[in-house]
Amino acid sequence: MPLITHALLYAGYALLALTTGLALAQVGGAAAGEATLSAIGLFSAFAITHGGLSAAHASGAVARSEKKQKVEIDKLRASHRESVAEMDAIADRLDRLDTAVTDIAHRRIEAPAAPELKLIDQIVDKLGRQMDTRFDEIARVAGPAPARERGPIDIVREALDENRVELHLQPTVALPQRRTAFYEGFTRLKDANGRIILPNEFMPAAERAGLMPIIDNLLLFRCVQIVKKLAQKDRRIGIFCNIAPRALSDEVFFPQFLDFLREHREMAGALIFELPQEAFEGRTGVEARAMAKLADLGYRFSIDKVGHLDVDLIDMERAGVRFFKAPGAMMIEGFVGEGIRPKSSIVREIAANDIAAIFIRYGIDIVAERIEDEATVVDLLELEIPYAQGHLFGAPRAIKDSLMEETAPPPGMFGRSAA
Repeated sequence: MPLITHALLYAGYALLALTTGLALAQVGGAAAGEATLSAIGLFSAFAITHGGLSAAHASGAVARSEKKQKVEIDKLRASHRESVAEMDAIADRLDRLDTAVTDIAHRRIEAPAAPELKLIDQIVDKLGRQMDTRFDEIARVAGPAPARERGPIDIVREALDENRVELHLQPTVALPQRRTAFYEGFTRLKDANGRIILPNEFMPAAERAGLMPIIDNLLLFRCVQIVKKLAQKDRRIGIFCNIAPRALSDEVFFPQFLDFLREHREMAGALIFELPQEAFEGRTGVEARAMAKLADLGYRFSIDKVGHLDVDLIDMERAGVRFFKAPGAMMIEGFVGEGIRPKSSIVREIAANDIAAIFIRYGIDIVAERIEDEATVVDLLELEIPYAQGHLFGAPRAIKDSLMEETAPPPGMFGRSAA
């Protein structure tokens, strides 16, 4: 009850008591003092009665409030018990699923490998015969020649003959956590002194000699073999592996390679084939059909060596492209500075920080390459780019020698002497 109401009631009690006392004094002939005392006594009785009633009302209100709070607390406790039970059930299902997946993976690893080894031998033998045939042609055209200095092509042949081929891996990290999500594989040749032979040192000579298709196929085969080994140890790993367009159109190599991949579809989640942008956009019908066959097996593609950002997302999605790699500086300048937007079915205006989401809508993740400093990372985070790669996060490093030995082609693959 409001305070002003209590005050009015007490004032009424006082007036009633005073009136009653005066009436008694006039009717009963009581003295004025006695009448006043009677009025005070009557007022006190009224006040005490009112106070008792007010206290009883307040006590009842408190009891009702406590009862309501108790009901709400009981409801919360029941809801908490239900949530805990649901979480326990989900955790139990996840444990059972993980156990089942692990059992399947173990059964696959323990399966007999005889058909696989036979297929590998066939691919290796084809590559070896191609290399020998090409060297025979070079020797026949050149004829007997006076002693000359060893050139790049001699160093390349020695590296292949002696199996001095390495795979280097560079991490690709997820932003903003910088957790390693993938690796990119780079194949490297070494000379007799253990020095890395850079691609620009041997590629021109190898191109002139017609050896690059064979080298590409050899390096692709080595990369796939290593991915298979790594995937057996960690099913979460993913490696970008370069595939040359000519490997897709090689009538001898590709059918054998496709059979190998078909027999080992479990690698599809770990192996991502990478094509230069120019090669992808200029792919022939034969190459497009080869890509479609790989995509049907579950293998994914990545575009790298990007020269422009005006890409066709619909075409990329249809071809099985799931990653788009471009230099970070190019994306910051192109998407923000120049306002370049990819081709898609979206007609509304696209903000720069929505571009990554548009790519994802077509099933494509953007990877920013060549990241060397933290300032670039800040700009990439503003664009919400999901992945990044560069020396800031780790340089390419050679895999362990033991793994190189496990995945080496059989002895003599390139050791036959040219006639």
